[in-house]
Amino acid sequence: MSGISKFNLGDKQGAIADYDKAIEFKPDFAYAYFNRGFAKEDLGDKLGSLNDYNEVIRLKPNIADTYYRRGSVRSDLGDKQGAISDYDEIIRLKPDFAYAYLLRGIAKDDLGDKSRITDVLRAAELFKMQGDLESYNA
Repeated sequence: MSGISKFNLGDKQGAIADYDKAIEFKPDFAYAYFNRGFAKEDLGDKLGSLNDYNEVIRLKPNIADTYYRRGSVRSDLGDKQGAISDYDEIIRLKPDFAYAYLLRGIAKDDLGDKSRITDVLRAAELFKMQGDLESYNA
């Protein structure tokens, strides 16, 4: 059974073990690091997931989803400025990624940065344009 299947069945530790084996076999397998990081994050191992996301970025620096996950972890760990940097990178890679604007605005708000409103308004505009009315209304 693959790591993805184990994760989906709730066996996060088994998924991590499968990703460990995949990485041992192919140390530059970025997606194994990403998936292992996600499993670790789901289990509450924020530092472990952060290390895995850092490795993904080292191997494949143009995957916006990795910056999204790492930004969330950084924010959870209190590194709001690091999270903002990750959200900046997402926006550079995918300028229509509405959640990047929203989360960057939230991180800015946590730092008392008044420019947060620009990000929140941009996120709302993108949500509306993309037909995500639930997120737009929230």
